Amino acid sequence: MKIKLLFLLFIFFTFSCKNNSEIKAESSNNTEIETLDSKNVDGFNFNKFKIDKGNIGPIKIGMKIFDAEKEITELTKKECEAYDFGYDGGGKAYIYYLKDEPILALVPKMDSDEILVIIALSKNLKTNNGLNPNSTVKEIQEKYPNIEINQDLMMSWEFMHDENNNWNLVFMTEDNNRIGDYKELEVPTKPIRNEIAMNWITIK
Repeated sequence: MKIKLLFLLFIFFTFSCKNNSEIKAESSNNTEIETLDSKNVDGFNFNKFKIDKGNIGPIKIGMKIFDAEKEITELTKKECEAYDFGYDGGGKAYIYYLKDEPILALVPKMDSDEILVIIALSKNLKTNNGLNPNSTVKEIQEKYPNIEINQDLMMSWEFMHDENNNWNLVFMTEDNNRIGDYKELEVPTKPIRNEIAMNWITIK
């Protein structure tokens, strides 16, 4: 099941994202590939980027995309749709990679370069309570014994909500591997499966 989820996430990023050309572009056969600073791609300091309330390290909600990118020059950038992370309206999102691994994503406000939400994707990013974006339901329950699971009806996935930190812990599940057994729409319930790993953390 975990392999299937990782495969789905790989397909998601591979086919939904396209190269962006705002920072540094190289043209070959009419294809533009952007890098922020490929010279330091192996020197990314994950310890600097702790997931906290309203921020991942120095990257904070409300910052300008341009200013945030100054903190992640080791990463490459690709553009995708904000809808891919559950935000409709036709806006864009930007995913930042260390080599081929997605590390984080930034979703700006519509028609703005101000960061609306931050998406933590890499398991090497740690929260202020020791979780990571690939922690399992069981590991989450150890930190939040009474946490419940919710349905996202628009995206057809599930999430848990940390009210104190304003995080959503997102699981890209399907009908055959739901974490919750929902008796009513939009009513959270206790998890009935604890082996499923989340796919990312949305920081609001």
